[in-house]
Amino acid sequence: MRKYIVLIVSIVFAACSNQKSQNEESFITYNNIEKHIAELASDKYKGRAPMTEVEPLVLDYLEGQMKEIGLEAANNGSYFQDVPILSVTSTLSNTLDLETPAGKLSLKKMDEYIAFSQKVEPEMSLESNDVIFAGYGITAPEFDRNDFEGVDVKGKTILVFVNDPGYGTTDEYFKGNTMTYYGRWTYKFEEAARQGAKACFIIHETGPAGYPWGVVRNNGETTKLFLDSEDGYRDRCSFEGWITKESAEKLFEACGTSFDEMKQKANDKNFKPFALPVKASAHISSTFDRGVSKNVCGLIKGKLKPDEVVVYAAHWDHLGVGTTINGDSIYNGATDNASAVSWMLEIARAFKHAPQPERSLLFLAVTSEESGLLGSGYYAEHPFFPMNKTVACINTDVILFLGKFKDVTITGYGQSSLDGLLADEAQKQGRYIAADPNPENGMFFRSDQFPFAKKGVPALFAKGYIDAEKYGKEKTAELISDYWEYTYHKPTDEYHAENADLNGLVQDAELFYQVGSRLANSDLWPEWNEGSEFKAVREASLR
Repeated sequence: MRKYIVLIVSIVFAACSNQKSQNEESFITYNNIEKHIAELASDKYKGRAPMTEVEPLVLDYLEGQMKEIGLEAANNGSYFQDVPILSVTSTLSNTLDLETPAGKLSLKKMDEYIAFSQKVEPEMSLESNDVIFAGYGITAPEFDRNDFEGVDVKGKTILVFVNDPGYGTTDEYFKGNTMTYYGRWTYKFEEAARQGAKACFIIHETGPAGYPWGVVRNNGETTKLFLDSEDGYRDRCSFEGWITKESAEKLFEACGTSFDEMKQKANDKNFKPFALPVKASAHISSTFDRGVSKNVCGLIKGKLKPDEVVVYAAHWDHLGVGTTINGDSIYNGATDNASAVSWMLEIARAFKHAPQPERSLLFLAVTSEESGLLGSGYYAEHPFFPMNKTVACINTDVILFLGKFKDVTITGYGQSSLDGLLADEAQKQGRYIAADPNPENGMFFRSDQFPFAKKGVPALFAKGYIDAEKYGKEKTAELISDYWEYTYHKPTDEYHAENADLNGLVQDAELFYQVGSRLANSDLWPEWNEGSEFKAVREASLR
């Protein structure tokens, strides 16, 4: 009799457990995720460009969804956070003129050089400016690297390689092929400004940069958005620019050396900067506009530790209306990033149907990621919760509509203990953890978790990516390659229900709900791993 009682209890328990699982999963549904993507990627929103006539439409939709889900207004009774934006339109001199021992070398704008500046000055010039070769433009004490040691670059032009000296190495100097933040072009311009340089030009190479010159060229004489600054970015470089590899080859040859010799010097662990026998001349004319875009923010307050918060982030913006391709000029941004906004909203819905968490949860749809992480960057500087009370940031970006995935690919794999937490939950879904297959591209520094990381907050950027269940790794790789070539940042990034399979997005939303739940209902404080660029910042913030 006892055996049958146990059996009956087991069956009832299993049925209840199964029912609970089905109920939990029902809060993250295919239909709801599809609803958000189809809406936000429709032509109605004209590609969701910030500070255009469609921004209010996007904001209304996101606010309405947060209200429907039951999220509280996170910013003192408002669902919005104003993000002050500086819009800069620049015209470059036709050439960047370089006086060399072999004569004048004139680099044509767009084809051989581009430049821009955040500095709020209508006219800026280089006039026979001294040029310093500064290796990779890196100051990294933890790697015993200082590319400015012994040379004063104040008011001068520096020339640096893209990426960091670990790229292409086998001994894993820095982190080998995995780009560190020191390899990111944004860092190089920031460090050049800290060193007092007037101009910084990065030598472009497709492999180390992760994109061809055409991507750089397309950002030449365009209107650029930056966070507005009360001081007008007076400490930034007047010229933040790029030159092609071919131009660098000509320049080095004119100086009596070669590209390969200069790369070898820069890669040396004992590299020291030095002046080139070169003078640089160029000009930028700029006009400026100021405006405001908005982050959209909803909150679930914690019941035991409401001052501690787990942040979910996804950017709502895309590229708007642009160059016409095959008769279409609307860059709808279905995968980038209507997909992740839907992911975040439905995770929020699941939490609202669960018991109130111990810690608070902030759902942050940020603006102007495509312009340089402006919305998330502004929030990181003006947070609703102090950064030393921010447990973690969970972000995703560019989710492909290929169905369920066997993998969970972590961009920035090895950075923090969040990898282990994610691996535990992924295993429950029968999935495995994979590292970013292209770590040299530095994608960890190119989405909205990064401003949190810079402030020391452990951050996670992951998704199913390399091993779609119904395609296998090889075919998935082909589809990913096609995506980056034919869909990413093009009008073809649209939502077509007949061709899309959103089950992978549902799967990822369920996964990251569980990850966030473990963080929100515990005393766990994730940590940066040894060797992470952000470990010291976190440790200092928690003292």
